[in-house]
Amino acid sequence: MRNRSLLVAAAVFSTVIAFAPPARADWVWVPRHPYNPYARRHFYMGIEGVGAVVLAQSGPRAFLRDGGGFGLFLGGRLSRWFALEFTWQPTFHSSTQDDLLAIGQPADARLLLNALTVDGKVFFAHGRVQPFFMFGLGGYFLGDNVSIFGSGPGYQLGGGVDFWLDPHISIGVKLLYRGIDLIDYDARNDDTYISMFTAAVDFTGRF
Repeated sequence: MRNRSLLVAAAVFSTVIAFAPPARADWVWVPRHPYNPYARRHFYMGIEGVGAVVLAQSGPRAFLRDGGGFGLFLGGRLSRWFALEFTWQPTFHSSTQDDLLAIGQPADARLLLNALTVDGKVFFAHGRVQPFFMFGLGGYFLGDNVSIFGSGPGYQLGGGVDFWLDPHISIGVKLLYRGIDLIDYDARNDDTYISMFTAAVDFTGRF
């Protein structure tokens, strides 16, 4: 009886094997987003050279002229599409002699505009060339090398392109419009609004 049961089980197993469909080698699970070294989550930091063009200023005095400076930034790529970035950007500006003397500064003094900003970057591509839209808010501080005589909030809006040289190094360009509302602009408590464009070229290390 036992041998008969074994023979029946073997026959059933052989039948199942004979009629089972062959396995297909192309049934392989593929991730929805395959790993991309240029769109991975990571931290980055960099330095940029900046040129600043003052478009317009409202208020009783127009102190600020065109200038330039640099920026230091630290950011994180939070997803394929979005990054968050923190920047310190000092730019140096000249002014007219009358404006400088009116606030008690030497006629040849240079003004310093410090920007501390937080920005979001939205990416439109994920290869070696990545155009992006950029927007954010910040605090702006105008003064000389030793004092601040105007400060206030501002915003920035624009875009640029990152060019990846390899998965850990990129260079980039960006153009931003900046709207800056300086409060207590001078001793007479005059406020002013500054419209300004900044253009930057950066070098970024990615980790």
